Amino acid sequence: MTTTAEKTPSASHGRPPRQFSILLSSFAFSNLADGLTMVLLPLMAAMASRSPLAVSLVAMGRALPWTLLAPVVGVLVERTPVRTVLVWASLLRLIVLAALSASLMVSGLSIPPLVAAAVALGVLAAFYEVAAQSAVPAMVGAEQLVSANSKLTATELLLRGFLGPSAAGFIASLSFLRVSAACTVLYGITGLVMAWLPSNPAAADGPRKRIRADIVEGMRYLRRDPLLLRFVMMTACGAMAYAAWIPVFTLYALSPGPMGLTSTGFGLAMSVAAFGGLAATWLTARLPASFPQTHVLAASLVLGTGALATPVLTARPLPNILALMVYSGCTVAWNIITVSYRQRCTPPDMLGRINASYRALAWSLIPLGPLVSGAVGTVAGLRPGLLFCVAISGCSLFLLPGTYRHSQALSYPSPHEETREAV
Repeated sequence: MTTTAEKTPSASHGRPPRQFSILLSSFAFSNLADGLTMVLLPLMAAMASRSPLAVSLVAMGRALPWTLLAPVVGVLVERTPVRTVLVWASLLRLIVLAALSASLMVSGLSIPPLVAAAVALGVLAAFYEVAAQSAVPAMVGAEQLVSANSKLTATELLLRGFLGPSAAGFIASLSFLRVSAACTVLYGITGLVMAWLPSNPAAADGPRKRIRADIVEGMRYLRRDPLLLRFVMMTACGAMAYAAWIPVFTLYALSPGPMGLTSTGFGLAMSVAAFGGLAATWLTARLPASFPQTHVLAASLVLGTGALATPVLTARPLPNILALMVYSGCTVAWNIITVSYRQRCTPPDMLGRINASYRALAWSLIPLGPLVSGAVGTVAGLRPGLLFCVAISGCSLFLLPGTYRHSQALSYPSPHEETREAV
């Protein structure tokens, strides 16, 4: 019997295979462009209208496809060769940005073109990210999944979280057109880099079912896997808790709130916090194979929930900044391990559906969080509002014992892996 890592020459030497190196390079350009557009579109919306509703429509347009279209995107990704999806998703984003630039030059800033561009970029980002995440297991050995996902996460944090937004803010102060042009070029480079991938067949190259039947089959697979089902529910609790926590914490942190930070200080605090996530990408990839991943997940949940509770206990800035770093690290470690398990346990011809449906279900409660925490904070005060968010995060701890009951699945190959690796 040979392992997947043995079949990949570069895997046995600890180096990423060439296909994954191409994907990582493309992912870097794509995330830098995403970081630019994440700042560009809201800034343009704020300049076009001072209405909070109008600006929120642009932000919602970018996120809406993940809620409404993710399962369909997963099916279509499985039915299309990975290179085709990644190249076209990049080139079409180039066209969207070019059209937005043309609209800006002809008619100036207005909300409808910005909402249309946000929705289009959200749809294409869903295709790109589902395809990229689903392609990783075929590019690296099973033992390298955690390392590969750590590299992708670190790239996303650095470029989408740090460099992209800061560069967008600087360039936008000069010209919105320059930011749009920079994004257009970056998406073009993303597509060109992906063109170097070999043209492998689609993951689902057998007889085609109706899209609805494929979606139902994927949802049933999620429901039957006890760990995947728990991970979906626990991720949903965490995502809702943080979405509810961040607007209340913003009011708590900014002067005249208890922490008394200026807007510049708050921005620096949020930026510094992401260094905890970067540290987690390095540490998670270097954990010994014998160390139980279930312990890492449990620590992530407990420490992450405790980090959200820190402002309830103290308004001093330093402990809260450290808590933000801890929370960022816990979230990253959780994501790397659960994504790697999802990639390892899912049959290749279902991975697109599972990745997309997992995200759609895990993020489905995000819009509800800020509404409820905002209401609690308005009626009872900021600290009770924060405490409500801690309680939501703590709900995931009730599912932790079940994770330990199935902890062996995190360490051993799934049945379809054993069949694929046997010779």
